[in-house]
Amino acid sequence: MSTASSELNSYTPSRRFRVSKLVDGLVTALIYLVILAVFLTPLIYVLGNSVRNSQAIWTNAFPVSIKTFLPFEGITLTNYAQSLGLTGVGRYQGMDISQNLYISLTSSIIVVISSLIFNTAAAYFFSRLKFPGKKYLLVYVLATMMIPQQVVVVPLFLVVRQLGLTETFWALVVPWYASPFIVFLLTQFMSDLPKEFDEAATIDGANLWQILWRVIIPNVLPGLITVSLMEFQFIWNEYYWPLIAVSDRKLFPVQVAIASQFTEAGPNWGVAFAAMVLASLPVILLFLFAQRYFFESAAMSGVKG
Repeated sequence: MSTASSELNSYTPSRRFRVSKLVDGLVTALIYLVILAVFLTPLIYVLGNSVRNSQAIWTNAFPVSIKTFLPFEGITLTNYAQSLGLTGVGRYQGMDISQNLYISLTSSIIVVISSLIFNTAAAYFFSRLKFPGKKYLLVYVLATMMIPQQVVVVPLFLVVRQLGLTETFWALVVPWYASPFIVFLLTQFMSDLPKEFDEAATIDGANLWQILWRVIIPNVLPGLITVSLMEFQFIWNEYYWPLIAVSDRKLFPVQVAIASQFTEAGPNWGVAFAAMVLASLPVILLFLFAQRYFFESAAMSGVKG
């Protein structure tokens, strides 16, 4: 009897460990499910209601049920056709966002390209080159991150107006050609690279431009792709500044164009939801294709393998 009791006691800690591990796993899974539900529920709601008309949307709105989020009948793609101006009704009601999608796409791409040029050059200066007072200059650049956009929007508008860029496409691009936040991130990526890289390249006869192009950039490529994704998302989702800088509907980015449909008469909700899906799709697809580089940049040690 004593032998059986001793064997039972010897297995108790192991059993307790397994039970504790199982409970921890269930709690973790529950937390992940809650987070997933919080993020996916609005997306499912918009996606489900984008393929049915306004009457069906309001009919299933209350009480809240599975039919509120997922359509089981009356599914149609007409809302997407109307939002892109592919039907006479959509063009007549001014629901064509194809031009606005083009404005958002081109402005985002141009800003990302200019950002890579100017921000990379600035980060290279702050992280690799010696210059008197460089730390104070970096603090000054970073201090601009603390200023809310609403505070500088009036001076920024005055500058853009003096340059003659208001009511033009370039009003959506020029103010964002460089970003102190991106400069800060790229400075951190480049600072992690060993200084011996620069010294070895200098001994081989490379100048500063060649060091940046052939040594630094290949080693911080995941970081460059990450900041490009962040900058693209920022410009794509920009709403406040375009609302001030341009008033021509043809120059509206897609976010402003969608918001302009919400008038006193109320929007066509099915078409509005379809436009929201189309506006979200480029950023989602871009992240899915570039997520490998995004996670690499998060774990990047600074030395390329």
